[in-house]
Amino acid sequence: MNKRSFATLGILALLTAASAFGQQKVRYDIPFEFHFLDKVIPAGQYDVIVGSSSMRNALSLECYACGTHVFAVTHGIGGGANLATEGHMVFNKYGETYFLSEVWTPGYSEGGALAKSKTERETSRTSPVSARITVPAQTGHVIIARR
Repeated sequence: MNKRSFATLGILALLTAASAFGQQKVRYDIPFEFHFLDKVIPAGQYDVIVGSSSMRNALSLECYACGTHVFAVTHGIGGGANLATEGHMVFNKYGETYFLSEVWTPGYSEGGALAKSKTERETSRTSPVSARITVPAQTGHVIIARR
């Protein structure tokens, strides 16, 4: 029985190491409060982890200073032959309210998109002004593109 337990623990350790090896962590400085699905997240410096090739749609955001950690599953967008050289996050802005929409990881041709929450759908109906805000990885600069 001890040999079987030891073998099971060994296999679990290997699987954990393999999944952690495939993950990529990118740091973002988000200068504004934003919605992550149905949660309001404070401004701060976030470590964003996108899953490995087998769990490519797993997305985790963690702000150590804020004490915030959130997780979601995204759906793939983009694709093609061009690989993203720099990571960036895209936010939908309605008035003064921001919603995380997309995450693009360096070295991949496909990004991850979050489904619009009920709050975002309602906000988009009532707010006439809309913009897409791009926050590049590891900088505090914000690029604004009007729709």
